[in-house]
Amino acid sequence: MAVTDDLRRRMHHEHRTLRVLQEDLLDRFESFCEERSSERHRDFVGVFEDFRASLQRHFEFEEEGGYMQQVLDRRPHHKTKVDMLQREHREIRVVLDRLESELATDLTEDLPRCDDFKKDFVDLMTRFGRHEQAERELVMEVFWLEGGVSD
Repeated sequence: MAVTDDLRRRMHHEHRTLRVLQEDLLDRFESFCEERSSERHRDFVGVFEDFRASLQRHFEFEEEGGYMQQVLDRRPHHKTKVDMLQREHREIRVVLDRLESELATDLTEDLPRCDDFKKDFVDLMTRFGRHEQAERELVMEVFWLEGGVSD
């Protein structure tokens, strides 16, 4: 089964969009950490919401008729890896929901809550980075390496 140009373009666009938003989110997070003001909090919340929405669309693309099904169609023996990635989607969504609830209130006045949020946010970004790396490795293996170089 060939990977269509449309699918490749969409995969590229999805990942590029997430990278750009993640970089912006990390910049806003750093600014908020440097100066815990209501203005910086609002800026961070706005980009967090954009990132969360884009990530949700990205996960849906992978899960619902997106390229993870093509991974399984092409190489069913990768089911365990795909299941793990989809489980991580659910877990990441739970953390995003919890952090969004935290951000609904102003964290600037509550230092212990703000510190907890910072730790949880850094953990989320680390976890997301590892998830994306595992996903890229699987996609590269199945669509590019196994497809032509090492079948």
